[in-house]
Amino acid sequence: MKVLPFIYNSPKEYWNYFQPTNWLEFVLGEINPLYSVSTAKAKVVAIRSESTDTKTIVLQTNRHWKGFRAGQHVPVTVEIAGRRVTRYYSLSSSPSAKNPTITVKRQKGGLVSNFLNDRLQVGDVLELGPASGEFTADPAALPDKLLFIAGGSGITPIHSILETLAESNYKGQAKLLYFSRFKEDIIFFQSFAELEANNPWLEIKHVLTDVPAPGYDSGFLTTELMDKFVPDLKERLVYLCGPAPLQTSAKEFLKDNHVISELFLLPNQIQTNYQSNGPVEVVLLQSHKTVLLKGEKSILEELEDQGIYPPSGCRMGICHTCTCRKTSGSVTNIKDETMSDSGEGNIQLCLSRVDEKLELDL
Repeated sequence: MKVLPFIYNSPKEYWNYFQPTNWLEFVLGEINPLYSVSTAKAKVVAIRSESTDTKTIVLQTNRHWKGFRAGQHVPVTVEIAGRRVTRYYSLSSSPSAKNPTITVKRQKGGLVSNFLNDRLQVGDVLELGPASGEFTADPAALPDKLLFIAGGSGITPIHSILETLAESNYKGQAKLLYFSRFKEDIIFFQSFAELEANNPWLEIKHVLTDVPAPGYDSGFLTTELMDKFVPDLKERLVYLCGPAPLQTSAKEFLKDNHVISELFLLPNQIQTNYQSNGPVEVVLLQSHKTVLLKGEKSILEELEDQGIYPPSGCRMGICHTCTCRKTSGSVTNIKDETMSDSGEGNIQLCLSRVDEKLELDL
């Protein structure tokens, strides 16, 4: 006899199937994909290429979108192969833009970044969460001298900030040092050319790290480069955004500066393969399931390998979307190798590796 799967749910979960809000949400979505009781949604109105592997997505938001501050990121939820997946992307337009934009660089093996670059079309609808992040700038409160250092897709929030400064008629002096692999890899190339031409307070230097090209500096961050481009470095407030190697190198030069930084650490840059002593039993309390995890990858990845998809976002420990209550058992943080105690507490599934029998509120 076929058994309805929801009879195994708790009373609270069972009742959710019959909530009026859920039915109204469904009906509104059938009338217009942007309609919602409370969810921020955005219709894709344009898509433009920014580099060989990066696209900017122009959005028309519904009334539930609360806006953002320049430099913030936003959780974007899409449905891929029948399941909802969330990732965080930086907003690249100024907050005052009629149509906010996100800019997405394709990542090797990146489920959502590849979906957005390859399959997203004008007219599709995305679900948005509240914007967040402290890598922000208030034009009225900024000093007269600024330095922005970015690498790769770390330029995205900085583009938003520079657009905002241009709109606010910033009266100071700002310099941007932007590292890309090769000329065609430069994100916002045309936009930056226009910003620099129209704003005498802005000076931009592109540096190519992999393939030199005429008219461009090449190489990496060096004392010679810094001395030449920013001889008054110690007088500047610095915004730094990019991958870990760039941040490590830059901070050697910035010991005497006030630095506002955001680390773009991709999931494939976090070590996720470890030696294990064997499978560990993990009890999922809400799902009424018990699974065996090897402890060789993050709990999030190992659950997904078994067809279980907890809520997740950035997958790098920033957004806390995958935070889960652990009722018993210990885990190891895969970034700093610290081990939790065996008692109750919250863990981030994307940064935790199972050590012993575990009970999770999932």
